Amino acid sequence: MDSARVGVAVGTAEGSAALLPRTVSRVLTLVLAVGFAVVGIAGAASAHHNTITGSVVCKTGGGWAVTWSVVNSETLTETITASNRTNAVPVGSQLTNRQTKSFTETITTKPAAAVTLTLTGRWTNNNTATNSGSIAAASFSDACNVTTVEKPVVPVVDDCGPGNAHYGTVPTGPWSSVVNPDGSLTVTAGTGYQFPGGATSFTLPVPTDSNVPCPSTPPTEPPTTPPTTTPPTEQPPVVQTPPEVLPAQVRVVQGAAKKIDKCGTRSDLFKVAKRTGVIYKANGRVVQKGVWIKAKSRTVVIKAIAADQGFRLKGQQMWKMTFTTKACAQAPQVAPPTGA
Repeated sequence: MDSARVGVAVGTAEGSAALLPRTVSRVLTLVLAVGFAVVGIAGAASAHHNTITGSVVCKTGGGWAVTWSVVNSETLTETITASNRTNAVPVGSQLTNRQTKSFTETITTKPAAAVTLTLTGRWTNNNTATNSGSIAAASFSDACNVTTVEKPVVPVVDDCGPGNAHYGTVPTGPWSSVVNPDGSLTVTAGTGYQFPGGATSFTLPVPTDSNVPCPSTPPTEPPTTPPTTTPPTEQPPVVQTPPEVLPAQVRVVQGAAKKIDKCGTRSDLFKVAKRTGVIYKANGRVVQKGVWIKAKSRTVVIKAIAADQGFRLKGQQMWKMTFTTKACAQAPQVAPPTGA
């Protein structure tokens, strides 16, 4: 019995020894298979990525229009979980199966360094990746840096009389202006500037004349006292005394006049105060009160006259106005640097 037992034990040991090489081989094969599977999973995870590129063009109205192109590398849907430029690519944006998607943004200040878009994406298999794309600072052209300015308001000068309405002095700004043969006015923006809507020039139509006639009714001259006469007799001359006017019946008024003397001659204007009881003459002609009147000569002499005996003037009653003919300076074609 002992021998049988030993024989069985030996037999079993020999059988185990015979099986050992086959078992080891199977274990090694399993380990290698698991190893290759792990490597395969790592390789698949590292393949998930976004290809990001950018381009830039001038934006109408000034600044730069940037377009970002994002390409999903996978056949799975991707969700953006982080973005450093959310105004261009908001968090939560999705890209479907290998989709190429465009995103846009506007940059108003010329960048000093490259502009970079960095995105982190998560795919439906829970793989994640972070990728970036950049646009060089040199791609942002200085020619795109345009400043928008409001259109200047140009006054219309309309003297009394028909057919003489014209544009007055154009305010100073980064623009130039020219009066066209028909009386219209064209204003052109200087380099680096534009008007609202992207316009670089605009034309004001021919101004409409009010055709208000100038006053022509001569004033009522105050009556004069006839000269005294000496009778042919030797009796003392009789002096005729005008009727006494009570102070309460006379209104004392004061005239006033002023001028505008700008460069050139088109905007040389004068105006007399609108006062009851006063009549004004400019170079001998009655003029309208309370409105600006074009000076048609270099020197204008204005005289104030009481309208009748019920009024008496006090203070200055004559104004001598001299207008210069100095030419207006032309606005610069190129605006000076502002440091902006």
